Amino acid sequence: MSVNELKNSPLHGLSAEAMLTELVEFYGWAVLDAAIDLKCFRIQPTIPSALTFLKKAEWARNRVEEFYLYCFKGMPKGGAEELELKPRERGFPDGVLPKKPKPLTIKQAQSMAPVAPEPDRAPKPKPKPRPVDPEPEIEEPSESTFKSRFSNSRFRR
Repeated sequence: MSVNELKNSPLHGLSAEAMLTELVEFYGWAVLDAAIDLKCFRIQPTIPSALTFLKKAEWARNRVEEFYLYCFKGMPKGGAEELELKPRERGFPDGVLPKKPKPLTIKQAQSMAPVAPEPDRAPKPKPKPRPVDPEPEIEEPSESTFKSRFSNSRFRR
């Protein structure tokens, strides 16, 4: 997308630190953890540690940016093609302005949290039993193993 198409995006020119600071000041860490479900918002959250994680994990940064766009700024969601793009690559029609942030409780935020797809509950096939090899017969040594191994040793007295 060109720079002109991105001008109407609330994310254009916004750093991750400024975005995260706005979200934390308005919602707090508990609501952000409930809404976005990231471990860096749950365990000893600080802006520098969250920024470090968001710089490393693009999927987490996309989650935060989507929350910022659609919940915090109240931008309209686009079609399926638009949602396939990363949040920073999405543009909005001229005249669409960001709205004021809506307050959220922890319960409301939990209902918005991304849900991981449920694993298939189909029964797993039982593994086929492997054929058991008969144990080889062990011949009894005629002499003790200890004697036969060390009887001709040069260390013998």
